[in-house]
Amino acid sequence: MTAFDQIQQLIKKQKSFLLEAGAGSGKTFTLIQTIDYVLSTKGKDLKFNNRLIACITYTNVAKNEIIDRLENNPQVAVLTIHEFLWGLIKNFQKQLIIELDILNELMAQKKPDRFQPGLLTRVALTEVIYEDSGYRDFEKGQLHHDDVISLAAQMIKNYEILRNIVVAKYPYIFIDEYQDTAEETAISLIDDLLNKNQNELLLGFFGDSHQKIYDTGVGALDSFVLDKKLEFVTKSENYRSSVAVIGLLNNIRKNITQVAPPGKEIEKGSVAFINCDNYPSQGAMRITAYEQSLVELKNSNYDSLISHLENIGWQFGENSKDKVLIIANRRVAERAKFSNLYRITSTRYGESANEALMKRENVLVRFFVGSLDKKTTRERKNGIEHLIAYWKEKDYNGIITFLKTYGVGDKQHNKGQQAGSFHLKRHSDKIAIAEQIEKLEAIRETGTVKQVMDFVVENKIVKMQEGLQKYIAKLEILPENIEDEEKRNRQLRDLQFFNDMMSVPYIEFINLFKHTQNQTVFSTKHGTKGEQYRNVLVVIDDTSWRQMYNFQNFINDKEENEQRKLRTKNLFYVSCSRAMKNLVILALSEFETDALNVISQWFPSDRIFSISDISDI
Repeated sequence: MTAFDQIQQLIKKQKSFLLEAGAGSGKTFTLIQTIDYVLSTKGKDLKFNNRLIACITYTNVAKNEIIDRLENNPQVAVLTIHEFLWGLIKNFQKQLIIELDILNELMAQKKPDRFQPGLLTRVALTEVIYEDSGYRDFEKGQLHHDDVISLAAQMIKNYEILRNIVVAKYPYIFIDEYQDTAEETAISLIDDLLNKNQNELLLGFFGDSHQKIYDTGVGALDSFVLDKKLEFVTKSENYRSSVAVIGLLNNIRKNITQVAPPGKEIEKGSVAFINCDNYPSQGAMRITAYEQSLVELKNSNYDSLISHLENIGWQFGENSKDKVLIIANRRVAERAKFSNLYRITSTRYGESANEALMKRENVLVRFFVGSLDKKTTRERKNGIEHLIAYWKEKDYNGIITFLKTYGVGDKQHNKGQQAGSFHLKRHSDKIAIAEQIEKLEAIRETGTVKQVMDFVVENKIVKMQEGLQKYIAKLEILPENIEDEEKRNRQLRDLQFFNDMMSVPYIEFINLFKHTQNQTVFSTKHGTKGEQYRNVLVVIDDTSWRQMYNFQNFINDKEENEQRKLRTKNLFYVSCSRAMKNLVILALSEFETDALNVISQWFPSDRIFSISDISDI
């Protein structure tokens, strides 16, 4: 019985379910099949009673793809998670204001430097608003993306009338990429909404727990399956990868055994593991000095392998069919041409540099290259480079939406219009905007970061987020006026970081943006979920991100930190599962005997190489 057959049976029995679908399994196709099945069997009743099927996604790209596949069916509400949740609660303004006050109290306890208690004693709120802008101002009733997640969970839990309205409107709710769902949202949907309305509501979760690569998503929903709140369905086909790659994936994960689907042209493919065992012994050197001494040799090992792969037909040009997947470290920063940004960020933040730079958690970085939603880990197109991308693509609707959302000016909530530098009412306004963006585009190519920031601020093109405003204001405090030594030293480090960043050629931010958008031959392994390439080289180095990942300890099963073990396993699985034909793993940090013994069980014996033997690949 196929996964879809099982799902049909569960729907007939009014049983909510979880579909665990491995990489390349055609999960979205099964989601569409499921919705079509409900439409064909329940569509008339739903239409008669003015009820809808809800399909929740996490990106507008996925949303639009599903809408297209469903031919824009009006009986299916395809919404992003924030659209869905805000749509549920936005009309409950009285309750929203109460819950916002409670949320503010919690935030004031966690971050007293950013939030003041007693919100409703200080301001008379009449409305709570959410405009998908990424900005938060509780005193004006304005919510951030994260606040929508938190408030919706609290309100679904606390208000029976809301739960009844939701179930009456959406008797079927299907969630795509469930592993990225915020934990509080998953708990809210299952424990508060489903548990109290099992006869009236059916939930379907579609995704893969092994493709959770951020800490913010719920990941697995095993506890709900064990408690019989969800029925477990697996989808074992892999339409993407070759036989060799599928075999390796089945060694990495154990809850699904994938197979090539019947009728698919069989691609044998290959996998290979390369161990860099040509490093001198550490001797009496300190670990930091020893690792630094290996940098040139590691670069040489990497370059030798790239050269060999190109000689046997791999292509690493821009937009090529082959890809290098590598954790963002100095090596990839140098090759992707943002090495100064990485060096400066590493000096200030140490091992947290990857979070500050690649995950764009630093407020200064976010201003230029946008941000990731912390709870859904999805791209927020709110950086200067996103505006330029719209301009280059001639996406004028995108430009107008960006400027209305992130441009300078106050919102006139009663009219829903943007007041400020860009009114967008006359043709002359649009010409003025075009001239400013053209100037900005030119300055980016030749100017420094400071020159670009000054131009954007002086011409009121993009509004600084509150966090960046406070960050810059704080930098104006003279270190000598700070009594506490630790705070004074932190201020000195922050000043040095800011000044160094301002002096970097802005072209490095352009290169960083291309890298985060997967537009170069190099990719952080974080940015590849859902992508596929003909041949893939995965580069791992346990010295690059020691606190977050340890591939050797995961493979030899010696990892004691369960969170790091899970994070490493999922990232390794996602990386390897991008390959359609051939996959090569390069271990730049030398693997020891125990780990190599496991590797010998995962890879064919003739596909494990020393770095000195790569000519045999």
